[in-house]
Amino acid sequence: MRSVIAICLLLPWEFVQSVEPELGTADWAISVSCTGCHGTFGESVSSIPSINGMNEAEFIRKLFEYKQGKRPASVMDRIARGFNSRDFELMSIFFARQKKGPR
Repeated sequence: MRSVIAICLLLPWEFVQSVEPELGTADWAISVSCTGCHGTFGESVSSIPSINGMNEAEFIRKLFEYKQGKRPASVMDRIARGFNSRDFELMSIFFARQKKGPR
């Protein structure tokens, strides 16, 4: 929980304001750690895949594949090992709700 709070303190104020309806919910709190690489709301601006709007079941399946070493990865396999199945479920709910495209 301390790491989530620390990450939240580093977020730009505009980002915090833009997610105010989700602010404080468990799915937002656990998912904010993904935005450093996958972009705000899961929409990447780099070669890292966007995860916004992804089907919940597909999201969870991919994370378990990373965690079990069944999916090729540079760092996602190690990152996924730090989360449990409930975390994966909460993240999948949050990113499935995020729309693709401009806000």
